[in-house]
Amino acid sequence: MRATVLDVVRGVVGQHAPQERQLVEDLAGLDYGLVVRRLRQASSGRRADPLGFGLDDIATLVTPLVLLVVDEACRAAVADGTGRLMNRVTTALGRLRPSACRPAAPPEVPDLDREQLASVRRRVREEAIRHGLSDAAADALADSVVARLALAGTEDSQNAQSGGSGDSGESGDGGGRPADGAVR
Repeated sequence: MRATVLDVVRGVVGQHAPQERQLVEDLAGLDYGLVVRRLRQASSGRRADPLGFGLDDIATLVTPLVLLVVDEACRAAVADGTGRLMNRVTTALGRLRPSACRPAAPPEVPDLDREQLASVRRRVREEAIRHGLSDAAADALADSVVARLALAGTEDSQNAQSGGSGDSGESGDGGGRPADGAVR
């Protein structure tokens, strides 16, 4: 199974903002489409905050920054690969069905080429600096995101080579047991 956007976010947050791990786990239990829409609204400043100050005024959170940039990169890569027309048709058809019937799961991370990874790195760095991180922290965060994305593509091929079932500890001959699995 390929890594998902939330898998990448979970890895980066674990390394750079371990205090946000619970936030990532809480987001993983929600409808992914709703999470992304709400985070986009919050980051764009389109909604007025009833308190008079936003989350950015309290603290810089790594989770929304990384999630939105990685999601954007994955959507762009898939759109480039499948064609924008197909993407529009799928979106239009999806709107015809009630969203309550189909909670969205986080998308899998597609293979990204060097140019796409460089674009993700620039975007993460820009957003991190915009949110108040130092240049060094922004560079480290951007490098970590790119490393996780690059590794996400190799996890699928590693699982395919190992049979996808993980390490069961059995040898290729059935672990020395007869075909019926009985211990004799």
